[in-house]
Amino acid sequence: MKNIAIIVGAGSGERFGSYKQVVMINNKPVYKYSIDAFLDSNCFSQIILAIPKKLFNVITNELTDQRYKDIIVCEGGKTRAQSVYNAFSKITENEKNKIFVHDAARPLISKQTILNLVSFSKKENAVILAKKINETVKSVKEGKSKFNVDRSTLWIAETPQVFNQEILQEAYDKKLDIIDEFYDEAALVEECGYEIKICENRILNTKITTKEDIDLISKNMIDNIFFGLGLDCHLLEKGSGIVIGGYKIKCNLKSVAHSDGDVLTHAIIDALCGALNLGDIGQHFPNTSKNKNISSIKLLKKIISLIPSNISIINIDASIVLNSPKISKYKSKIVSTLAPILKIPESKISIKGITSNGLSFLDMKNGWGAEVIISLKQWK
Repeated sequence: MKNIAIIVGAGSGERFGSYKQVVMINNKPVYKYSIDAFLDSNCFSQIILAIPKKLFNVITNELTDQRYKDIIVCEGGKTRAQSVYNAFSKITENEKNKIFVHDAARPLISKQTILNLVSFSKKENAVILAKKINETVKSVKEGKSKFNVDRSTLWIAETPQVFNQEILQEAYDKKLDIIDEFYDEAALVEECGYEIKICENRILNTKITTKEDIDLISKNMIDNIFFGLGLDCHLLEKGSGIVIGGYKIKCNLKSVAHSDGDVLTHAIIDALCGALNLGDIGQHFPNTSKNKNISSIKLLKKIISLIPSNISIINIDASIVLNSPKISKYKSKIVSTLAPILKIPESKISIKGITSNGLSFLDMKNGWGAEVIISLKQWK
């Protein structure tokens, strides 16, 4: 007996306001979290994804990596029930399989939860993942509480739901014309006389319904937050301009350096290297002829390519020590240059300009510098 997964992501997102299955969380579309969890379990001979016709080209283009080469993509129907049936019809295996039906709008599903469900369902005909209701439940009418409901028998049904293939096929044979009348496949199978077993889930498995759910889910995907500190200084001499964060400011100075002397970008690089324990800028880019006069932005892009896929930048706080020229009027240009390279919104980049204020112990008359604090988050 093999395991086959049907991931349902064919909804139009009317309540959400858009296609929630392709909303990005940590630069990854929602539906991919479910696919990855099933793939990581190494328990499934087939994974079938049902999606809206309008998203077919978009999603198939996003699944071109070798990792997703065996994913079967099909068009969903007008309703969730019809989408599951369309995906079920794509199964190429025999009838002695376990069918796992999961909503793509539940991106918090984990490999371990799937493995637990695989084990639990081995000897059962039909199983649903569900969570106990622990809060007080009240019956309310016209905005007024009438009485408390006995919560001891109340559970919240989640997905995946698991069925023997022949049982789900029998249910479709008997009830195909009215499948939209059932809340889910468990209700459909139950109507055909089969008992549904409960596999308790104690881990958050929220279904995305509103945009507020995205923020909640995103926060629960964060595994760790950590920081890096970067500092860089260079001499200044007469020239035609200085580069700050990849943006060139015309003035009568230039930075004395092997590269373009962009102290802000160098400090960002060192902050990233420190946070990720990657050494320092000198280790990656020594003073060789290859790096002579090289753009610091080019160096930054190379370091960014080393950031693991489950880590992303939260924000950057930078201070630039420069007596002249004043950088206040250039801040927005610097930020708009850095934001797309760092893959964060402009609002997450803070740049402050300070001078030595005539302090003799901080003599920056012949030089300039930058200090950067960077925060990153690691995703589960």
